[in-house]
Amino acid sequence: MIRGYAIVLFTLFLIENVCAIYCGHDNCVTARDIPLLSKLNAPLKAELDISSLTSQLKDVIRIEVKTAMNDVVENTLDQTAHTAVDRLQTSNAIAISIFRQKIEAELEEKLEKDYEFLMKKQDLSDTKMHDSLTIMGNKLDGEIEQLKGKQHFTESKLSVVESEVNRTTEIVAITSCVLDTHTFNGREIINFSDVKLSNGIENVKKFKSSGTFICEKQGIYLVGVYIMSYTKEAHFEIMKNGIIVSRVKVRPDLGSTEDNYHTGTGIIAVQLNANDTLNIQAGYRKMEVYGGGYSCLTVIKVK
Repeated sequence: MIRGYAIVLFTLFLIENVCAIYCGHDNCVTARDIPLLSKLNAPLKAELDISSLTSQLKDVIRIEVKTAMNDVVENTLDQTAHTAVDRLQTSNAIAISIFRQKIEAELEEKLEKDYEFLMKKQDLSDTKMHDSLTIMGNKLDGEIEQLKGKQHFTESKLSVVESEVNRTTEIVAITSCVLDTHTFNGREIINFSDVKLSNGIENVKKFKSSGTFICEKQGIYLVGVYIMSYTKEAHFEIMKNGIIVSRVKVRPDLGSTEDNYHTGTGIIAVQLNANDTLNIQAGYRKMEVYGGGYSCLTVIKVK
């Protein structure tokens, strides 16, 4: 490009300083005056027609100028384009960086909000779960208490039923006789001290010493007693809690001596509760009671 500038400048200088133009009949002739010297140093003058050369030079100059201008334009455009591209790249880089920072900030803010929301939701879920578990636990405790109450009630009923079953199925019985023949005063308790059989009775010794049966287990009892005596108008009474429940005549008032020995028998069912008493007492007169197995008392719990 420098070479082109030099040619253009040289040509313009040459045209300005050397060229002479002659025009005639509308035809211009470009002539050049070139000073010459002879061998004798005499001045000579030569006229050279350079019209065609000038035309060629103009074409060359036009091409060179056009080429130079194109180069200048291209270089300018290249520099402008490069500058614009650099500026655009820088601007894009800055914009992208700002946009990325903005997106990252927004994303970070959104993540923080989402995290806080999730934590609050988690806290609410934990609270709800804790409340639900507390309610379920309280409900379960209440149901357990109800079940315990029902179990206790059922056990109580079972205990009552078991006691009733045991009470109705257990065997309570005693058979005891008058040991030796003995005369008892009127209204005196006849003592059956010779125990033949005892089952389900704890205080047998007291019965043997007092002649009174004390009920330990409530129920219906069958009382059977027979007594032999020769005393006239002899009779005995079955007593419950000191009250007469039955009378039995042993021997009527007869004058014959052949009918001196008689046996009176009494059988009765009574309802006895715990601690009720049961005994046999002589009638309103003295009476002799034969022992040795002739006079005995049996008490049996039947239900």
